[in-house]
Amino acid sequence: MSTRASDNFNEIMRFVRFITSCVGFDVYDPNFHFSAVTITVVALISMYFIFTILTIAKEFHGNWMFMIQASAMSGSVVQACAKIYMGVSSVETVSKLYVQLNQNYTHFEKEEDARYSMALLRSCHKLRRFLVLVGISYMVGALGMIIVAVLASILTGKLYLIMHFHLPGIDVNTEWGAWATQALHCICIILGGLGLYTGDMIIIVYLMQSFVYADILQLKVDHLNALSENQDSTEKQLEASAQLINIAKWHQTYTRFIDQCNDMFSVLVSVQVTTSAVCIVITIFSLLTSDWIGGYCYFCVLVPNMYLYCILGTILENCSEKFMYELYNISFYNLNPSQQRFVLFMLAKSQQPGAILLLGVMPLSVSSALQVTKSIYSITMMMARFLQK
Repeated sequence: MSTRASDNFNEIMRFVRFITSCVGFDVYDPNFHFSAVTITVVALISMYFIFTILTIAKEFHGNWMFMIQASAMSGSVVQACAKIYMGVSSVETVSKLYVQLNQNYTHFEKEEDARYSMALLRSCHKLRRFLVLVGISYMVGALGMIIVAVLASILTGKLYLIMHFHLPGIDVNTEWGAWATQALHCICIILGGLGLYTGDMIIIVYLMQSFVYADILQLKVDHLNALSENQDSTEKQLEASAQLINIAKWHQTYTRFIDQCNDMFSVLVSVQVTTSAVCIVITIFSLLTSDWIGGYCYFCVLVPNMYLYCILGTILENCSEKFMYELYNISFYNLNPSQQRFVLFMLAKSQQPGAILLLGVMPLSVSSALQVTKSIYSITMMMARFLQK
């Protein structure tokens, strides 16, 4: 593995772009356009909705519980639609931010202070670890749903479908029809998991860069404090003032970065958190009222899926607070009056730290996820009492 931070970042991005290309949505390319793979993925999503509606119409027969059970995985498909919309509508912004992040790595790794390279390498390590953990959760969930349903069907001789929809014109009660349906379900689960992971990668890559911005600011402030200790000559005062302006520009860059991320991701995170919460309730209902054995693995995917973006939101909040703390850490009394006024102006601007908004009203954070979890628990308890009657 290379010791250069830019090489590490580019290696991560090669992996990210390979995965996004597998589902036809390499939106990091400014010349992105729909390919045959993209059209196939969109067709599978449309097929899911059509087949699910047809299955509900065929199997309903007054059994309203089946309608709820069959819609258990609809939330994940809605999330996929939201991620496709976000990626396609934000191609220009995604590609420009990608270039900007690349420039950050190539520029700051050339600094004489080795701490800059160390900070960038730490950021790459955190990003790589986060991507691997999320990828493992999707892989375990998808393979778990397939393996559990297939093994249960083979061992018991009873058909356990991975998903709820049936193929039109194919009888799932026949052996051939059952395995043909299972095969299509496997394809949908694998491509669906890969597609959801692709959408998550985009937001993970960008929001995890808040570590880079916060760490670089800390090093810039340390350099300013070293300069401000000795401003005997005009030349040294000018150097300190230039560093102060450099810090202000970096703070503005970070603020613009957060604003762009909020514009891109606010709708997506709202859809993901709300649909995950609804799907958790529906999945619990399905597990209580049916023999959907794959629902246990799906439930294990939904919970981290809901908390994923909230954890990223908390990371962003913490880095924004670190920004404010580092501005307060400037050696204020070593500066001249004009420099002090400049610092006060920056402090005033930093009092409202950047954050991604959930449903446009509350900051995206783990505390928000806990509030949603409390609501899920309350609804689940009411549902359990209802089913007992």
